[in-house]
Amino acid sequence: MKKFFLILFIVLLMVRCVEVNTSTPQASPSILSSKQNGFFLSNAYQLHPGVLDIIDSVWNERVWRYEIVDGQKKKIALSNNQIILKLKKTQKDLKKSDYFLDWTIVEKHYGDLGSGNGVFMVRYPKNDKKDTLHFLLHRMSNDSIIDIGTFLISGTSRSMSLIK
Repeated sequence: MKKFFLILFIVLLMVRCVEVNTSTPQASPSILSSKQNGFFLSNAYQLHPGVLDIIDSVWNERVWRYEIVDGQKKKIALSNNQIILKLKKTQKDLKKSDYFLDWTIVEKHYGDLGSGNGVFMVRYPKNDKKDTLHFLLHRMSNDSIIDIGTFLISGTSRSMSLIK
């Protein structure tokens, strides 16, 4: 009987000790997921398609991370916002794994995008309001830049201006 309670105690302890990355900010893998979790802020609509048609969707959401609350994994919103860029399934010559070796994805105003949960993201201050976003692929070895699209963020009160 003591062995049973000892095993039960260990199992309960293991269930309560959930290994979760609670320090790294996260990004939602889709617009639907962002909306379901309450982090979604707005869509972005394509104004200019760019040279490469590789962007699936762009949206704006609250930055969030995981926390352990009462032994449960919870998603907690942080103070900044982020722009999320989800790519389409791309051609063989533009694999996601290659972006980290030869290419970076850049947004003209905010700089290099990071990656996580199958999307690319860039954080920005909560009070910073841009109405257009301009995404580029930047090849690090020879400084070449490929335009991949300009987007309008919905819900902005500022006048629309196309970025060149």
